[in-house]
Amino acid sequence: MRNLPLWVDGPQHAELRRKVATFLAEDRLVKLARAKARIRAAIAKALGSGGPARVDLLALVREVVDVFMEEITGIPRPDGDLSSLPSIFSSNLGVAARRRLEASLKRQFEMAQNLFPAEPPERHALRVGQWTMGRDPLIGSLGLSLHNHITSLDGAPLCVRRLPSVPTQTGVPAIGRIANFAQTVAGCPVAEGALIECRLDSLTGRPAAERQHFFGAGPHLCLGRPFTLAFWDCVADALADQDISLTVCDFALAQNDVFDIPSVFTARTTSLSQLGSEAL
Repeated sequence: MRNLPLWVDGPQHAELRRKVATFLAEDRLVKLARAKARIRAAIAKALGSGGPARVDLLALVREVVDVFMEEITGIPRPDGDLSSLPSIFSSNLGVAARRRLEASLKRQFEMAQNLFPAEPPERHALRVGQWTMGRDPLIGSLGLSLHNHITSLDGAPLCVRRLPSVPTQTGVPAIGRIANFAQTVAGCPVAEGALIECRLDSLTGRPAAERQHFFGAGPHLCLGRPFTLAFWDCVADALADQDISLTVCDFALAQNDVFDIPSVFTARTTSLSQLGSEAL
């Protein structure tokens, strides 16, 4: 954690932000091209069967996010079931959950060491950290936004309207900030040093320009925003190629003290030919 900007302050924070920004910019177009091809293949495999079936969209969301994180960080996902892997941000980790998380992080760190033996440990930590920090927010944001998109289509095929280029929902409902000085915000007095909770989910339903603030603003703007928006375009393009309709069967949010993430998300698929026969 000491190698990640979120957990340090002052000059070290600024220096780590520069290092992360440099890392994310390396071979960006090459990484995105590989990720786009793999994401397109995963979506086509899950949705391109052509027959009515129940599809696990949460599993698909996890798959495309993991594929993306693998290409961006250069390290593969850990072995085993990641569906119940706890978040490093969680404030109520039990002993078993903490051990499971630490074991997963250790496996990924060892993979980074094996794949990039010439790199220093700090660089391995950066790769693992970007994977760990980016995965849950992406799964939550895509899961919620995809659910909203399918619902808004009201039975129309995916190719009729593209998934919006900016997430319509965020998996990060709130972020904390500390007031540097005493001030009054919207009539509410805020003391110096007070913890302020910024409700990012209040931007849901706003125009795309305002939803860009899901990623924050100013000097603490999320460094992953360009990659997230590029990921969004990859998914949107692949979904727009699918001439099927999706009808949500089951959807529920997980019990999570940090992120808004689906615990179940399934849908029934219907092809254009079947839609036509049903209309007749």
